Amino acid sequence: MKKIQLTNDDYKGYVEHVRHNARGIIVKDGKVLLSHEVKNKRYITPGGGLEEGETLEECCVRELLEETGMKVKPVEEYMEIEEFFDTWQHFSHFFICELIGDTGERHLTDYEAKADCTNVWMPFEEALEMFADYERYHSWNLPDYGLYRREYHALKEYGQKY
Repeated sequence: MKKIQLTNDDYKGYVEHVRHNARGIIVKDGKVLLSHEVKNKRYITPGGGLEEGETLEECCVRELLEETGMKVKPVEEYMEIEEFFDTWQHFSHFFICELIGDTGERHLTDYEAKADCTNVWMPFEEALEMFADYERYHSWNLPDYGLYRREYHALKEYGQKY
């Protein structure tokens, strides 16, 4: 498993909060499943925060089911990205997932519902190109800069590995 560390410009040099999350990469017919926050005009790999007593694999399964309605089986944790921003240390654990089925039923958080989250199957190369353009956010939208930079590294590693 590859591990990388990314530090954003707003990192204050100390950590007050640590968060782990699991994200699932599902590729089908050359397309990758992404969550699209329509109101924020933002794409992201589906996933979310680890809950107490849960394994990373269980978190990945739960988060993808809640956020996308997709039942998945995590096959391999292929990448961990450790990020530092503001006073946060954030660990994203990326899993390659096998798609078991689509329940058609999602259970969105309040934030996801307000952002009008939808599922998008985007051609893999198009998604990689979109995330590769993360530098354009650097001077005016640091959160999206960090998010797209993380997603780019995760998809790039997936593309090199598979």
